[in-house]
Amino acid sequence: MSRIVKLWTAGVIFTLALCLGIGEVMARLADVPVFSVQQSEQSTGWALRDPALGWRNNPGVHPAHEGTHEPMTILPGGSRATGTPATANGPIVIIIGCSFAEGYGVRDDETFGWLLQQKFPHVRFLNFGTPGYGTYQSLQLLREVVDQRRIRPALVIYGFVPFHAGRNVLTYYMLDAFRSFGGQRFSPPHVALRDGRLEAFPPFVVSNWPFEESSALVSLLHRTELQYRLADREKDQMQVTVLLLRQMQEFLAEKNARLLVATLSDWGPPGPEEYRLMSDGMRTSGIEELEVVYRGEEKRPEKLLVGGKGHPGTRIHAWWAEKLGAWLGQQALR
Repeated sequence: MSRIVKLWTAGVIFTLALCLGIGEVMARLADVPVFSVQQSEQSTGWALRDPALGWRNNPGVHPAHEGTHEPMTILPGGSRATGTPATANGPIVIIIGCSFAEGYGVRDDETFGWLLQQKFPHVRFLNFGTPGYGTYQSLQLLREVVDQRRIRPALVIYGFVPFHAGRNVLTYYMLDAFRSFGGQRFSPPHVALRDGRLEAFPPFVVSNWPFEESSALVSLLHRTELQYRLADREKDQMQVTVLLLRQMQEFLAEKNARLLVATLSDWGPPGPEEYRLMSDGMRTSGIEELEVVYRGEEKRPEKLLVGGKGHPGTRIHAWWAEKLGAWLGQQALR
């Protein structure tokens, strides 16, 4: 009997190994990419690990990793330099958002935050835009700045880009795009909709499966498992984003501050219809939105984007500064 059991076990192992081998060959013939741990220290010198936010801006001067590698000055408090004069004693305007708001890839004096500071020298502009952030992380950082650091803004400008919605709920597309400092897939802090309420999740590294970096089959299986697990996120991302913006507005109202959602770009995903639904949701919730998406005559990417294919360049920042400056000029910021 034991011999039969041994033969049966050996047969099962052989069959399993054969199936795995065939699966591996088929996966490679289908050009399934093998997952690789992407080391990204060169592009994340500006970032500091953070247990709550995932990462935050690293004080110092850091070159961008695209275009002409312009230096970006991050002040000790984590904000991007805006050239605030020492004589500025007016109200505080805080800018939050992602790399678009921060001005990644352009010189300090070419960001819309710096340009606004020059236009309104009595106002103190603090640009806490942080690459990779969505609405949820921006809200967390804003609460820290206001409640813990005791900075009291009169106005907060949230630089909104529609793809923040995917970051807020962590779609698979966003999970695959984010990498930890060690290069593995990384889940930033995000929220999920549960019975009409938001449930928060802390940041964590998504561990690789065994042999994932050498096997196309294992890479495919893990990728499929993650896609299945996150498949329901996209349907909630618009509602979640509006709920987060409502929380942001309510938080600032308690501090006697205003919120302006400045829509900086219509780059996807999600698409224009999804953006329209979010914009309608903001309006219904009484959230003030100003659409400042670049609509100029110049269309050539090499003239508009950092390095011709990266982040918004100087012309777009100048456009944002012009539109936001016109709006700010109508406000009573004294």
